[in-house]
Amino acid sequence: MTQKKSNGILVLAKQAQALHKWLLEKGLLHNRLKPKRISKTVVFPLLVQPTPKEKKELQKRFSGSRITTVLFESQKPKNCSLKQALEIILTKKEKEKLVSGFDTLGNIAIIEIPRELEKKEKKIGAAVLETNANIQTVCKKTGAHKGKYRIEPVKIIAGKKSLTADYRERGCRFRIQVGKTFFSPRLSHERSRIAEKIKKGEIIGAFFAGVGPFPIVFAKNSSMKKSIAIELNPIAVKDLKYNIKQNNVDEKIVAVLGDVKKIVPKRFKGFFDRVVMPLPKDGEDFLKEAMVSLKPSGGIIHFYAFVPSENSFHAIIKRIRRIAQQNGFTIKILEKKQVRSFSKDLIQIVIDFWAKKEK
Repeated sequence: MTQKKSNGILVLAKQAQALHKWLLEKGLLHNRLKPKRISKTVVFPLLVQPTPKEKKELQKRFSGSRITTVLFESQKPKNCSLKQALEIILTKKEKEKLVSGFDTLGNIAIIEIPRELEKKEKKIGAAVLETNANIQTVCKKTGAHKGKYRIEPVKIIAGKKSLTADYRERGCRFRIQVGKTFFSPRLSHERSRIAEKIKKGEIIGAFFAGVGPFPIVFAKNSSMKKSIAIELNPIAVKDLKYNIKQNNVDEKIVAVLGDVKKIVPKRFKGFFDRVVMPLPKDGEDFLKEAMVSLKPSGGIIHFYAFVPSENSFHAIIKRIRRIAQQNGFTIKILEKKQVRSFSKDLIQIVIDFWAKKEK
């Protein structure tokens, strides 16, 4: 059994049962560590430090108790769901405000916490940590995707003070700097779908490549010849190069730091059989470059966009056709579908279309 040094609350053995219940109610108990018996006292491991108000209540209810640091033995978390854990921490009204689902990037969980529940965010984070054995860090979203790199800011609320995720998908492994790069685990099924469509010998343009999920999944799960992965964010490109190396696909993927608008017309005109465009916003501003980058014989573009849930495809397809016409391209829609719901009124869609320059 492994041991870990951690903070805990020491009380007389006769108070142990009452303190155990109190710690559970407050979301303070670390259930991956086993309480320790020391003579006529018991030390309960703490997941997070009590607030000043909780410390006062602790002294009032458990006279003589104190916070100390000892070696605890590790133990498997008790079989308790997140829903059950939150029932102890939150009122019925509070639970209705909290989005119960969350994204996971390997060992990191990313959760949305409404402003009304910010006072309880550490306890909510602790509940996520305690009921998910693979999670080591819990962070909350602190804003929407913003800036030229489309980064989603986050803040750690529980667990290890690390935002470097170790994420795995389709036999691939990725290092991701959460909060510094863009990555969506919710597009994993799209990466698999496209990988199955890629024909032997294809050259793929991976625009807005991020840390490399699309080109690396393609390299490991298709017969593509090569992929050019273009990304503007230097931190993402650093992770991209690391991920290319650790997945042993150096010969198949070339990482390029820079702006698609500037790089493609100069270096990759008429170059690709297929282009994937997973930009979270304003992807249509780069459709001209995507079309120009296709081989003279034509090629396929996988275009992603967020659109209103009502009339989701008509307007965006109309814009694609207009951009194609303005630049002398013929297009044919191959497939269109909803990828996921983003909010009540907004969905993400993908449109696969073939395009060729008119003679």
